[in-house]
Amino acid sequence: MPDPDRAEDLAGFVGLLDELRAWAGMPSYRVLAKRVGAQLRPARDVSPSTIVDLFKMGRRRLDLDLVVAIVRALGADAPTVARWRQACVRVHAEARTGGTSGVLRQLPAELATFTGRERELGELLAQAVGSVSGARRSTVVISAIEGMAGVGKTQLAVHAAHRLAAEGHFADLQLYVNLRGFDAERPPADPASVLEAFLRQLGIPSQRIPADVDERAALFRDQLHDRRALLLLDNAADERQVRDLIPAGGNCLVLVTSRRRLTGLDGAWPIVLGTFTDDESTELLVRIVGPDRVRAEPRAAAELVRECGGLPLAVAIVAARLRSRPAWKLADLVRHLRTDPAVGLREGNRSPWPVFRLSYDGLPGAARRVFRLLAAHPGRDVTVGSTAALAGLDAGHAHLMVELLADEHLLQPKEFGRYEMHDLLRVFAREVLLAEEPAAARDAAVSRLLKWYAVVGVAAQRAVRPDLHSLMPPSEWTAHPAVHFGSEAEAMTWAEREVTNLLAAVNLAHGHGDALMFSRLFAAVAWYLGIERRWHEVLAVGEAMLKTVPDARDEAATAWLRLGMAAALEETGRPESAEPHLVAALDTYRRLGDHNGQLAVLNRSASCASRAGRQDAAFTFVAEALSIARLSEDWTAAAKILNSRAISHHQLHRPQEALKDLEEALSCSRSGNNGQLVATLIRNLGFTYLVLEDHIEAEARFAEAGTLFHKLGDTFRHAESLHGAARALYGQGRVAEARRSAARGDDVLGGAADASAGHQRRRLESSPLRYIESAAIEGTARA
Repeated sequence: MPDPDRAEDLAGFVGLLDELRAWAGMPSYRVLAKRVGAQLRPARDVSPSTIVDLFKMGRRRLDLDLVVAIVRALGADAPTVARWRQACVRVHAEARTGGTSGVLRQLPAELATFTGRERELGELLAQAVGSVSGARRSTVVISAIEGMAGVGKTQLAVHAAHRLAAEGHFADLQLYVNLRGFDAERPPADPASVLEAFLRQLGIPSQRIPADVDERAALFRDQLHDRRALLLLDNAADERQVRDLIPAGGNCLVLVTSRRRLTGLDGAWPIVLGTFTDDESTELLVRIVGPDRVRAEPRAAAELVRECGGLPLAVAIVAARLRSRPAWKLADLVRHLRTDPAVGLREGNRSPWPVFRLSYDGLPGAARRVFRLLAAHPGRDVTVGSTAALAGLDAGHAHLMVELLADEHLLQPKEFGRYEMHDLLRVFAREVLLAEEPAAARDAAVSRLLKWYAVVGVAAQRAVRPDLHSLMPPSEWTAHPAVHFGSEAEAMTWAEREVTNLLAAVNLAHGHGDALMFSRLFAAVAWYLGIERRWHEVLAVGEAMLKTVPDARDEAATAWLRLGMAAALEETGRPESAEPHLVAALDTYRRLGDHNGQLAVLNRSASCASRAGRQDAAFTFVAEALSIARLSEDWTAAAKILNSRAISHHQLHRPQEALKDLEEALSCSRSGNNGQLVATLIRNLGFTYLVLEDHIEAEARFAEAGTLFHKLGDTFRHAESLHGAARALYGQGRVAEARRSAARGDDVLGGAADASAGHQRRRLESSPLRYIESAAIEGTARA
């Protein structure tokens, strides 16, 4: 008999299963189908084609129950069947079947102290594998876990999800989202935004994600078609919030937790959680505190769990307090629960407020301050860095504080360095903040946090898009602790994770009427939104600001905002609509004497005019910008402007004029200290010489640019220069050398991080340089 432990992957497992069939005398698929049907519980008819499909090589997944039934039908005994089942689970767990993004396993960490819920867990697992109704389901399974706050809905859902995944069910992907249905400070998560996030995680490019929520839902269902997926939708507000997030396939399981009954959710199987029994509460107390202390004070332990009202969250919090205070007696804690007059019940005698207060009061003073200040954070999660800024601490001290709060269950760790506060705890923290922190201290904390986001966001922008106009003056940058990103990929990762918090900070500054901070925060995130082509968000924020804050409030901030909106309008195909914003911004910058602002507006105006087909106007804007740059002896700006004019010349099929501008731009750029700009201009000269069919000069320029980009660590541009050189070599008839150059370019790009290369490609797609590239391609084709 073949040994299933020899299987290294799914293909190997299927091969061994075929060997097992040979060992059993090679029964026909028809005979085997009848035997398998009798082995299933409940018994049912199985078609021979189903058995044939399971033995095919190249399968991405196997039906675990069907595999077990086949092994039994082939004559294996119970221990052997168990080994085959374990091997099947193992090869599924090791497989990578999630497409380009791999298998998504987003489930939160499981609590080691999970206990109880045997009946509910059994019911949920039975529903998940389709055995309750006596037949396999053809539609998605939805289990709605309902109950009061703190009763353990999320813990049960997470435990069940981990157990199902470990047993080989829903192995293709597991998705998780906190829908924030009961957050006093933030609205429930928008289903459209959740769908967008899921689709991005599934590898759908930004430009392919539709704006309409129904279309997003349809695309999401299509992506999950025929995939064994588990979705955990935590903290749902109501049925409407969940409905668009549910897939259609029978291979999927959706676990929904909510404080409300989701009776309007068609097809949902409700699992209603009550409070713990005394025995279950005591078992949880034992798991956290330890059996010796509970046995030493059995009466006090019984009184303690009764004071918690059977609420698992309450038991967990007081038990954590006892664990961190080994000298305390359980009886002391019971007396504190009964006699503290500051603790009030807000939602009946099962309210979590008393245990929240108990945990808060037991913290050191510094940790109490950090906890209550976190209620002022506008985002969905916090980091050590944002906590340090909010509380005015150094990073090391802030890390100690958030870890202490996490140990006390007042923060929930998400991943290393990131934490989330439960909705109800956030409400409690907000009340404590208003009661105990002076208004001036609250305002100062928020100001520190907003400035921190602005500074770090600008640092990320400088690492990725150093060419963009910045609203942050050098004096304010140097006044804040320096923030440095080691690479473009690191900066992009930070922005991707913080974009939600950055937008929340923008809205908070807007709500406070702080036009300057609003605009600086907007600058700190707008560059990332542009790379991701999320222009609708740029426009939405900008329009809200312009409606509520008059221009006179802060002219420079509003001018910058109008410049950002003009960019969004241009990129969404409405360059003519950008003109009023550009005119107003230019007028402001002229009045303020801000040369950098004027240059940024004139460059954008030229780009919009060019896209609208008004080339004469575009050249007029460029001429004015060039005059300002020369008068101020800003040679770097002059080089960029000349480069922009060269692009316009290429659009008008004037490569000789483009060549003159680029050569002058290169001369200007060598006066500065911008190696990236020098390399880019040389690279553009290479493209221009391709258009002019001067392949020898093009080859020389691309070779020089490639060397510079390599020294700068710009992997993508280095690879691109090698491909440009390949085009020039082809034009000279040096085919073998051209192929080697193109292959080197592929090797260089293949060695880069996938995320970084992807971001670079999106930058190229949205760059005016594509006009030069298109012209170069046309020129090469003509050659």
